[in-house]
Amino acid sequence: MQGTWFRRVRPLAAAALVAGLAASPVPAAAPSAEGVEAGHGSIHGTLFQPDEKAPLAGGKVTAINVRTGQQYPSNVTTDNGNYDIGGLPAGTYDLVIEGAGNMFVADHIVDVGPGEGISKSYSVQPQRPANRMVPKLPVPKGSATVVGETEAAAPFWSSTGGKVLIGVLSAGAAAAIYNAANNNNASPSTP
Repeated sequence: MQGTWFRRVRPLAAAALVAGLAASPVPAAAPSAEGVEAGHGSIHGTLFQPDEKAPLAGGKVTAINVRTGQQYPSNVTTDNGNYDIGGLPAGTYDLVIEGAGNMFVADHIVDVGPGEGISKSYSVQPQRPANRMVPKLPVPKGSATVVGETEAAAPFWSSTGGKVLIGVLSAGAAAAIYNAANNNNASPSTP
């Protein structure tokens, strides 16, 4: 009796294990100590008015390292709205834009790799609230959006439907493997 129970439960346990492994996220590799100090990166681009067409003169972008809190300010933009922040150690940065006496927070944080130059142009949006606060800074007046960027939909495989499909396919594969391993004498080509 106990052997029969085990034979019934074993394929279900195998399927559950495969489904669980397939749906679990893969951990990211830790950054190596070698690459962190290898070089300095930069962030540059153009600041625009809310219409995303007219450049923002007299603005300034400050990159704030989210781990250390160290601030790296840009030059003050001229009539062309261009800014440049150099000498950034590799890391993750919050970008704060100052212009016309107001502060705006960029919608997304920016990852800068060793020696990497990143180009990001922003449009200040006073009518759109910032999606987060930046520690040790006053409440922002609004957000700053990447010019020309549209919001991308999440990939299907990371959605709930994608995870369910992965689980179902994994369970089916586990059941097929189990059945093939336990039915050695049965063959679909044997009459």
